[in-house]
Amino acid sequence: MMNRLSVLALLILYELLTVSTATAQSDTLHLTLPAATTMLLQQNIPLLAQRYNIDSAKAAVITARLYDNPEVSFENVLYNHTTGKWFDLGYEGQNTLQIQQLIKLAGKRNKEIQLARSGVKLSEYQFYDLLRTLRYELADNFYDLYYKQQSLQTYASQVAFLQQVVRAFAQQQQLGHIAPKEIIRLKSLLYDLQHDELQLRQDVQQTQSDLALLIRVPPTVTLFPDVPAAQPLPLASAYNYQNLLDTAMHNRYDLKAAGENVNYNEINLRLQKALAVPDLQVGLSYDKQGNFERNYNGLGVSMPLPFFNRNQGNIRMARATLEGSRLELQGRQDQLAHEVMNSFREAVQTEQMAGDMDPAFEQDYRHMMGEIEKNYQQHNIGLLEFIDLYDAYRSNVRKMNELRYSRLSALEKINYATGASIFHP
Repeated sequence: MMNRLSVLALLILYELLTVSTATAQSDTLHLTLPAATTMLLQQNIPLLAQRYNIDSAKAAVITARLYDNPEVSFENVLYNHTTGKWFDLGYEGQNTLQIQQLIKLAGKRNKEIQLARSGVKLSEYQFYDLLRTLRYELADNFYDLYYKQQSLQTYASQVAFLQQVVRAFAQQQQLGHIAPKEIIRLKSLLYDLQHDELQLRQDVQQTQSDLALLIRVPPTVTLFPDVPAAQPLPLASAYNYQNLLDTAMHNRYDLKAAGENVNYNEINLRLQKALAVPDLQVGLSYDKQGNFERNYNGLGVSMPLPFFNRNQGNIRMARATLEGSRLELQGRQDQLAHEVMNSFREAVQTEQMAGDMDPAFEQDYRHMMGEIEKNYQQHNIGLLEFIDLYDAYRSNVRKMNELRYSRLSALEKINYATGASIFHP
């Protein structure tokens, strides 16, 4: 009986551990940048909403291609005083029938179709430009979060070590082996370190929130970016500014959108001029016995005379909008040139700074700090020297991680500025 109860208890304990492990695993998510990009494409709300804008623009093309519906009107006598009948549909009754069709002149329908198709291109270019922006934000937050988490690990280990030292030295102080000022100075270092750790944790939380929002991950999930082991990064200095600028001119969808906006306004100007031409109304009519002969059939043609309204205001407005869009295109080209130059220079400068650093420096520094911690606990070095070295190490770790992030971020900025995946960190 006891064996069965023991086995049952073990099974229940195993189930509880399994559930708790699954719950813990479900609250964390390790992902690579390609996996995050896939989630962005499938789940990002602004991106999905922009796709519906494309569908809406395509529906406008369908509407523009439709012809105007013919108009039909029928009239019958309400009360025939001769026969004394209501709604008399007989031989003595009177009714009329008219059919009218609007015929657009001056190529208005074709121009409306062209305008709608240009609107589709604008929506598509806006979608791809939004995708370019979101991909950059995704990569930037991804690398930023990864290296902040690396710095946070260093802070956590330093805080744990100092807490251990403070507890041990507090016991030694009670025995009179250590001066009170040394404990106070250590506690001050510990509190300063904890304050910096708290600020870094808040930065990590905000960056993680931004990343989770891009890929629509619940706020309860903790993200852990996976960055491949250190490998040679592509060199920005191997490229030149003109090639990057040519690539940007060819690939930037915001520039294409600005150019298409000029085309849209040119078509709209032609359409407004065409709207100044009156449309033709053609109709057939039938009158049973209300005209000069029984069963009268007639053909009618009507057209408004453009004496007063020749669409002058809309034509002038369209012309002004066109000139403004041309200036916007020129301004976009100028801005693009500066963006490419700034991203290129930043990448080269960051690359040079990273290249000047000894690859073994960080590992040697970490080994040295381990020895310093041991020597301080053994009272082989003084308090002031220990604090100075500890502050320098903390600052060095964070700056090294910031430099690695800046190196990758600078390459992503070139991809963002050129609108092409030139670098694949």
